[in-house]
Order: sequence, then C-alpha cells, then structure tokens
Amino acid sequence: MIFNKNVKALFFACGLAIFAASAFSFDFGGSIRNNTKFKGSKFSNIKLDQVDDINLWARFPISKDGKTYFIAEGLYEFELADTTVFNRLDLDLFKFAGAFKVGKRALNVSAGRFIYSDLTGLVYSQNGDGLYVNYDGGNFAVSAYAAYTGLLNAALVKMLDHPSDSFVYDTKAVYELAQKYIVGAATFSLPALAGSHSLSAQFLGAFKLDGKSYNRLYGTACITGPIVKTLYYTLSTTMGFQSFDGGSFDISNMSSAKVSYFLPFKDMTINCGGLYASGSHGPFEPFRAFTKIDAYNSLTEPQHSGIIKGSFSATIKPIQTLLAYAGCDVIINAATSSLEYKGIQYNVGADWQIFSDLKTGVAFLQYIDNDNSDYNKIQIALNVTLTF
Repeated sequence: MIFNKNVKALFFACGLAIFAASAFSFDFGGSIRNNTKFKGSKFSNIKLDQVDDINLWARFPISKDGKTYFIAEGLYEFELADTTVFNRLDLDLFKFAGAFKVGKRALNVSAGRFIYSDLTGLVYSQNGDGLYVNYDGGNFAVSAYAAYTGLLNAALVKMLDHPSDSFVYDTKAVYELAQKYIVGAATFSLPALAGSHSLSAQFLGAFKLDGKSYNRLYGTACITGPIVKTLYYTLSTTMGFQSFDGGSFDISNMSSAKVSYFLPFKDMTINCGGLYASGSHGPFEPFRAFTKIDAYNSLTEPQHSGIIKGSFSATIKPIQTLLAYAGCDVIINAATSSLEYKGIQYNVGADWQIFSDLKTGVAFLQYIDNDNSDYNKIQIALNVTLTF
C-alpha cells in the first residue's frame, strides 16, 4: 500500500490549514541532510547505507508575543541500503502550541502531531497525533498526554509489538500506516525538592486497538540534582506491566543511574552510569518498551531487555565550533538469573559547525560480541546538514 484514503485526507487537511494561514505573518525554512554509513560485522563485509533528507517547515504566529503559534514540518527521505532503494514521505510535525496564563501561573497546550518522550527517554520517545497539557504551579508541575499512532508512517516510527504478533508492513511503501495504539501519560513533578533536587513520577499506558490485545503500563520515578556544584546525578526506575491477548500482567523493571561532571575547561563533560533491564528471573519477566530504541550497537538491534550496561562517555569543545566525543559500554547478559559477559562497544566522533547554516560530522563505532562474531558491528558514519 502506497497511499490510502486516510493518508490522502491527512495531507489534504494539512495543506488546507497551511493555505488558510498563509495570509498571516509566518517564518519558514528547511534543511538538506546527507547521512552516509558504512557498516557490517567486520571491515571486509561493510555495506553502504546512505540516507538523504529534505526537510521543510513553516511557523505561523498567532499571538503577538509568539508564544502561541502553529508549526508544520514535512520530510522527504531517500535511502540507498546496499543496492535497495527506499523513498519515504512524512509529516513529522503538525502542531498548535499555546501558552496561557492561569492566575499567575502558566498553562501550556500542544495539539496535533509532535514528539513526546517519557521521563527515561527509553520507553516512549516518538511522534504521536494527540494532545499535551502542562500546568506549572511553581512548586509543582503536572502534565497529561494522549495520542493515537495509527496515522504515523510505519517506515519512520518503529514501535514494538509482542514477539509472537509482530506488525508487518510494506517496506517499499512511501507512506505505510503504523499499528494502532492509544497512548496516555500523566506526570507529576516537584522541581525544587530540598533545594535544587527534582522528583518526578509518571504513569504511561499503551493499548492496542486492532488484532490481538497488547496492553502495557509503566510507572516511573525519577530524581535528579547536584551532588556538588558541578557534579549532578540522575536516578530512575520503571516498573512495567504487560498483558498479551487477555492474559495476566507480567511484571518487569528497568532502572538506571547516571553521574555527570561539568568542567569549565573547554566545556568538557564526563558521564558514567549503569542500566538494568530485567530478563526472566525472580519476580520479573523481560522488560519491553514501546518505542524501538536499540540498547547497544549489535547488528541484531537488541532492545532494553535482559541486560546490564555500564557506560562511560565524555565530550569536549577544543574550539567553540567543534564538539568531540567518545564513549564505551560494557554489556552483561541478564536474560536469566545467570549473568554472563555479553560484549563491549566504543565510539568516537566529532561535529563541526562550519558556518551557522552548515554542519558536518564524522563518527566511528564498534561492538564486539563475546559469543557470536556475526553479531559484531563496525560503522563509519559521515553526515552533512545544510539549513536555509
């Protein structure tokens, strides 16, 4: 399926809204990006994966202060993966955003298609068609989010279904409708708990609307703050509950800890931390997120499930226009109660802002698996972005 009636109606409505708003003052622009990768399990079998994007956007202010506005962004993507060509279209942003006063406090509202991330950034981090409301009460903040995923492009937004009931789509389609879920989230935060520390709690639910039911619930607690002046910590834990095809809910957990040290020398930052995502052991079943986000760089695209990961990374700006970075992760297989060394990965790279509208970067990464060399991954990436 290339386009169906729902997709055509969506693009027609978007075009009509933009045309109607064209009589007002607006800002617009775009970017052209090339991302060229050479990747494989070893240097002798690396293959080309080239992605070229053209991105166009327009912003229409509604209020005089510019805090209430409408913004739309469209994307055309060309990909050459080895010898296979893919063409994709997407409306990746189509949003009304409003800032309103409620007494002396602020109420922010977003409606349409936009990106939303959970507190961890690892459970749900993607586009959705829906509504977001945030109220800042000074000493506290509350927010709510609700979205539908069935109109997204499945080729560009990857969501995890149950392993025995995976979603299949036409990879050659320009625009293929994604699986249908309703996602909702509610968040409560205390941004000034005991000085500069911040405590947040979030509930997120995802409910499948077609085929076999697959319902997932997540409860997350997160605390962040300074240890000393330039040393900060982040602790989070997420309890997951999932039920497939009307079955009982399985319980899982993902927890992480991170420490970041900010140095005045060349804007240097040092990070270290660890992450645990449960497998089948004790009271837990394998943790399973909603959005597909690789946990490490194996060619098998492993998710955050049944692993322990220790991480170290650093960034530095030798000059203001150049950002260099490096990192290393050690992976432990925690699929069962028997822990085993799984592999190690490292990466180095740099991004150079040549001019205000021209940016380029280069990166190298390697993952070395302890058990199967077919899972190894080597990747060299070059990217250039021109904005206008």
